[in-house]
Amino acid sequence: MTNLEEILELADRQFDATATPEEIARLEQLLASDPAAQSRYLRYALLQGQLSLTPPALRSLERSPLELSEQLTEIAPSQKTKRPIRVGALLAIVASLMLVLGIGVYQYVTQSGEDVALDRKLAADIARSSYDNRRPPLGMVGKLGPDELGPMTLSVEQGEAEFASTGGASVRVTGPAMLGVNSPQGGVLYNGAVHAKPESPESRFSVTAANLRVVDSGTEYQVAMLDDRHVRVEVLNGQVDVQARVRLPLYYWHFDDPRESSDFEMPAISTSLTYGKNAKRVAGIIGSGAVLFDNTPGSYVQIDEGTGGEVGEGGMACSSGISLEATFVSEWSGKPFDYDEIFRKEDGVYRILLSFQNDGDVGDYDTPEVAPGPCLSFGLHIEKQGYSELDMPLDGKDGRPTVAELTDGRPHHVVATYDSFTGRKSIYIDGELRFEHQFPVGGLILCGGEAPAVIGNMWRMQEPFAGVIDEVALYDFPLTSAEISQHAANAAQGVRYFGEESGPLAPERWRSVTLVTAGTQRVFDKLTGQPVDVLIP
Repeated sequence: MTNLEEILELADRQFDATATPEEIARLEQLLASDPAAQSRYLRYALLQGQLSLTPPALRSLERSPLELSEQLTEIAPSQKTKRPIRVGALLAIVASLMLVLGIGVYQYVTQSGEDVALDRKLAADIARSSYDNRRPPLGMVGKLGPDELGPMTLSVEQGEAEFASTGGASVRVTGPAMLGVNSPQGGVLYNGAVHAKPESPESRFSVTAANLRVVDSGTEYQVAMLDDRHVRVEVLNGQVDVQARVRLPLYYWHFDDPRESSDFEMPAISTSLTYGKNAKRVAGIIGSGAVLFDNTPGSYVQIDEGTGGEVGEGGMACSSGISLEATFVSEWSGKPFDYDEIFRKEDGVYRILLSFQNDGDVGDYDTPEVAPGPCLSFGLHIEKQGYSELDMPLDGKDGRPTVAELTDGRPHHVVATYDSFTGRKSIYIDGELRFEHQFPVGGLILCGGEAPAVIGNMWRMQEPFAGVIDEVALYDFPLTSAEISQHAANAAQGVRYFGEESGPLAPERWRSVTLVTAGTQRVFDKLTGQPVDVLIP
């Protein structure tokens, strides 16, 4: 660690009020005889103060209850208790240390106004490029009494609750139960039972449970969770189609040239992409093609489809689970405020993000709370939890990799997942679980909208990747540990994640398993979608 790196690390602890007396003494020692270090320290302190006034940071300022409307209380992300840096307090800390060292703060600022102006511009650029905290409109999915429902999880401790879906079905939930209402035509059952009755022959309401989906054809039916794994489907009239999930990507960007690939290597549906002028196609880590990003604004790949008019709409909208997967060779610097995006879809606070970061905890989005420093960040908005990032510290501790290990010039495989059925949000590197956090079960993902997704950058083109990215896949479900391990092993062999014999990828997300008809009931395994022979209580 260089002296400058040590100064910045100690300064972070000082600003967070976590530095020990020994660390403060060490900081004084490093600054005492080094005018250049003193200049850099003060500029860094001013930058932190300016960042504390940006909208992401100001969100976390403590407010009295009278300052918050009921509506804001309902939609605000969960807040953590970490105290934000306030400019006055921060400058008081800095001034006290500079006085100990015999350095005039005012004199420095007046003599270095140009540098301070540059830092102020840098702070503004960082705030603009990192987070756009708009709240795009949520699509409405139903009515509970007179109230419109957006995507939400309905919990019923006992008794029953009824609502009308905007798809035209009357839905009754019997407790104890938890139903994620994620669309006008369907819901996600975590436990308990749900009864759906169409109001017209055109009405539809499907029920999903992990890898199983029950699709009606304007029929009345009931789905009940018997235990953690088994689901009973009972049809009162008509018939339903019980389906199993197709465990292949929603989108898959392999960057191969069709002229250089055999049929089995190509997906069934092509995706329109816009390449930035500095994004160069190179030999693939897997297959014939990959993309080289040169860490400039012009290096990006924009995905020209998958958007929607509202949150919850568009081809990339996920609700009960998600996985992001990629293979990369990184040249990330790891320096403060150097962001390297692998994938980002910036729909305001409903963004999806997977990137390398070292931003000093801008916005205090990290859940769980981790020490500031270089990290690999996975950001999602989870219903009732708000937007948060799983920031995996790249510190080499507890099985986590270091920056040096991920920038060693060799390919690495990454998967970031969230599973609302377990509440786990996880990051895997090279097939192994490296970091995770446990959220409450049943939190739907809120994402989708009008912003285009970008690989290797973000839509403002200010956070470019340095290195090569290949085989980017987006799934609308969480991959299992076994699948991730197999994908990583295949990638290490230069083989497509799904194996050489997997065939072309199909657009269908579900496949029919069997029909259940009126007056009958069947039990299914929610993990496989297959019928099982068990006693029905």
